[in-house]
Amino acid sequence: MHIRRIFMVLAVALTMVGCSTFNDDSNPYDVSEAVKDISGVWSLKTVTRNGVDITKQMDFSKFRLHLNADGTYNIQNYLPFVVSGDGTWSVNDPLHPMLLSFKENGAAEGVNLDFNYPFADGNRTISITLSPGCKSNSYVYTLGRESNGTGK
Repeated sequence: MHIRRIFMVLAVALTMVGCSTFNDDSNPYDVSEAVKDISGVWSLKTVTRNGVDITKQMDFSKFRLHLNADGTYNIQNYLPFVVSGDGTWSVNDPLHPMLLSFKENGAAEGVNLDFNYPFADGNRTISITLSPGCKSNSYVYTLGRESNGTGK
């Protein structure tokens, strides 16, 4: 009986020691948000006009938007877009970008676009809504990244 009590006291003591928490000054829930890098070469994947998919009605395959890592951009094989010449680009917040800004070289003001940056088929896309030219027509351009190029 005496051994049984010693065993129970020992078991309780080990349980108390085994349940102690390791205390360091780190916070495992304090994770920093990753910067969303949208630089690269982007091509049109789908185009809708006033809610109607027009992707197959026109050849959009040659259009490229180069968002260079140095903050410059250029457009290859121009289609109606919010800017036509080369310039600079930026986002409102590198962690949670919701506004994409373009400023053509020599322009007094830039153009701001609301955009989404969702995943599609495991890859990031950029979805922007614009009305180039006629304000009664609303286009949604969905672009897919071809490369993470840093040059033109």
